[in-house]
Amino acid sequence: MKYSCLVFSEGRKDKIFLIALIDLDKFKYHTKKWAFNYDNASGSSPKTILGQCRKTTLGKNYDLILCFIDLDKLKSDYPKEWREEKKRLEVAYSNITIIWQINNAEDEYKKVLGGQRRSKHKLDKLSKQKVNEFINSAFWERILKPIKDKEQELD
Repeated sequence: MKYSCLVFSEGRKDKIFLIALIDLDKFKYHTKKWAFNYDNASGSSPKTILGQCRKTTLGKNYDLILCFIDLDKLKSDYPKEWREEKKRLEVAYSNITIIWQINNAEDEYKKVLGGQRRSKHKLDKLSKQKVNEFINSAFWERILKPIKDKEQELD
């Protein structure tokens, strides 16, 4: 029986990109004991996104919940105290593993794949072509680490 993981993103386009990443053969190799489900919020503040994620998981028994949130909105809402607010959110939503993305998802994807601003559709295609860049990226590690840690805990 596989472990269950919900991958929750800020928006539909982010969800599509994460599905493409998790669908890579190299990622599947490292997560063969896992079954992934996907859902998304509709943007907004990190607290609202986490609330939507929590609401989505009510009555469901996921082994792991990953919620991808951009730091840019947190930084704009709490310019001087964003680090403190980030910690408060992590405590308040401790059952959810928050994957904080550098400022926004597009910046994260661009950093991993290199190059200029691209549409998310082009980034999806590029992600499949540039598997090695993902495998060696900090973004990949921030996604894979909580999955492997939880797997070790559950085994």
